[in-house]
Amino acid sequence: MSSAEELIDIETAHGSGAYRPRPLVMVRGAGTRLWDIEGREYLDCATGIGVAALGHAHPVLVQAIAEQAGRLITCAAGYYYNDLRARFLAKLTEITPPGLTRVFLSNSGAEAVEAAMKLARVCTGRPGIVAARGGFHGRTLGALSATWKAPYRRPFEPLVPGFSHVPFGDPEALTEAITDRTAAVLLEPVQGEAGIYPAPAGYLAEARRLCNQHDALLIFDEVQSGLGRSGKWFACEHYGVIPDVLCLAKALGGGVPLGATVFRRELSFEKGQHGSTFGGNPLACRAGLTVIEQIAENNLLDNVTQVGNYFLHGLQALAKTHPEKVREARGLGLMLALQLRGRAAPLLQGLQERGILALSAGPTTLRFLPPLIFTQAEAERVLSALAEVLA
Repeated sequence: MSSAEELIDIETAHGSGAYRPRPLVMVRGAGTRLWDIEGREYLDCATGIGVAALGHAHPVLVQAIAEQAGRLITCAAGYYYNDLRARFLAKLTEITPPGLTRVFLSNSGAEAVEAAMKLARVCTGRPGIVAARGGFHGRTLGALSATWKAPYRRPFEPLVPGFSHVPFGDPEALTEAITDRTAAVLLEPVQGEAGIYPAPAGYLAEARRLCNQHDALLIFDEVQSGLGRSGKWFACEHYGVIPDVLCLAKALGGGVPLGATVFRRELSFEKGQHGSTFGGNPLACRAGLTVIEQIAENNLLDNVTQVGNYFLHGLQALAKTHPEKVREARGLGLMLALQLRGRAAPLLQGLQERGILALSAGPTTLRFLPPLIFTQAEAERVLSALAEVLA
């Protein structure tokens, strides 16, 4: 077996240059744990940026994927119907908000957002997309046009025209931005990459009202917050607001690439207006079906709520104990953040040295996206390690 240094050198030599990963070579996972090539064990609070909803190598998911791989992997949705795709679509639309019964299947969050924006333009005949400052919707050219962060955008300008951005949580700014040229308003109910910011009370409801008033579509990007991460199937359920279009990915396939754009029956693409070679393949659909079934059968939404509340209260206690280092703790379910007064990198390194993997969300924010099977004891381990690092 090659050493860690050799493998890192190979990836560095042949990689695109787009990534600067930590000098860790991960080779195995099980449940909430990862192991590197040198045998070190880590508690995973990153999960591939919220992807491994059931944890790593979940036995039921592994068996389902293996069975499907031996049966049928590819079946282009544009040419054939498929039994697993039909079952997955039926199951997915059982848990989505009422009225959202049509689905376009893809492979990623950016693709889900691209489909949503194309749908909005073709169904309204308008070009305008209003998005929020701080929002992250993907890195393909259209999704990037909706994404706010300047360093992501600037090298690729000019981007797709017709996009505008307003302060997140400001209904007056939203009122001024929506016009008769607006096709859709695109929002994250919980802004993820910005640092885990749940929408203020009443904001999403006002966005819904304004979209109704102007005959524009309301799109919720729940690529990171969806499928149980918030303690409900979808974060918008906490606010009692139903969008016209819902974008999903990350946790949906439990690690297998799978994206979905779910929308009202009254909306529709015409034949040939959109497509995907791999979208809705039987292997991904089998994974998605299994993930939904396992979340439901094992009451993981309740677990996310209970453990998430415990974890958040612990983070809030650390913020009170270390006000000189921590500004605040915030989040929803198992989508949590600790806002620091200094840089997050030293704390991430300190946690890693104690066998815990977390994420940043900007230079001063620690982000935690553990599996939905996370336990209170594991949350306590993270809190204890954080207390040591902060001290």
